[in-house]
Amino acid sequence: MGFFDRLYYGKAGKRDYSEMDMPKTRVSLFFLVLKDHFFDLIKVNFLQLVFWIPFLLWTYLNLIAIQSIDVDTVLAMENGAQELVGRISSYLVMWLLGLIPCVAITGPSSAGAAYIMRNWARDQHAFLFSDYKDAFKSNWKAALAVSSFTAFLPVLAYTAIAYYGQLAASSMMMVAPLIVVFSATLMWTLMLPLIYPMMIGYELRFKHLIKNAFLMAAARLPQMALARLITAIPVAVLLIGLYLGNGVTVLIVSLYYLLFGFAFSRLVYASFANGIFDKYLNPHIEGAQVNQGLRPKSEEDELFADDEEDDEDEEEIGDDEDED
Repeated sequence: MGFFDRLYYGKAGKRDYSEMDMPKTRVSLFFLVLKDHFFDLIKVNFLQLVFWIPFLLWTYLNLIAIQSIDVDTVLAMENGAQELVGRISSYLVMWLLGLIPCVAITGPSSAGAAYIMRNWARDQHAFLFSDYKDAFKSNWKAALAVSSFTAFLPVLAYTAIAYYGQLAASSMMMVAPLIVVFSATLMWTLMLPLIYPMMIGYELRFKHLIKNAFLMAAARLPQMALARLITAIPVAVLLIGLYLGNGVTVLIVSLYYLLFGFAFSRLVYASFANGIFDKYLNPHIEGAQVNQGLRPKSEEDELFADDEEDDEDEEEIGDDEDED
């Protein structure tokens, strides 16, 4: 394949070397894909960024509004602390309400990006623009439903926490609804990285899509929490930079999302999702392949694993004899 063919079609998913040279773990595969598709991730990021611009602009405008509050003047008022909290709370509610349409429109784009990242995370080829467009068109209804609920959830959670929080101050029984709201919000956050990859990869009704995502996220809670923590690091750095007034940090994180961040998050989610689907979904689907992109286990690997188990058994027997 010539240079211009590779430029037009992209790199093939299968490499020229043998299967025994393929990565053995998903972590190795992730970094291999990251190296091979680094500049392609920037292209996918731009495709997503178009739909995230309203979110970014609305958030920026609200940050300016909050920073415009004259804290010293407000605190000098009677009940100044309460007044300051009230003003910030009003801006926060306004921001959350404005986020509803801003986040809702991102769903179909997330589905398109999830298809490309699903393939790349399995070391398969994907036509960047055409596959993105096809996945966008064929999944836009389900994706829009998911993103719309995601957009409404922060408003519902904030309202519920504020309401039950006031009640909990006078009655400890109201702590229970607070825990329910917090748990439900957290669970949806952990389910979301699985929903889009499952949506584009399997023919499921919407209720089964949500049900399966819930069950698998619950079964793999630490892994999903890790996926979310990895992608939340830049957000945490951004918030720290805003709090400290460090403009350089804010600029770096902003450039990260403008060039790379949204696509990188999708790649992280796809890598975790592929492993979970290989454990819970693909083995039960006739003809579905498992561990795509990973080195197939050879007889040497199995013998080595058996030897390790035998060594462990011998060590346990030796320990038992020492105890006797």
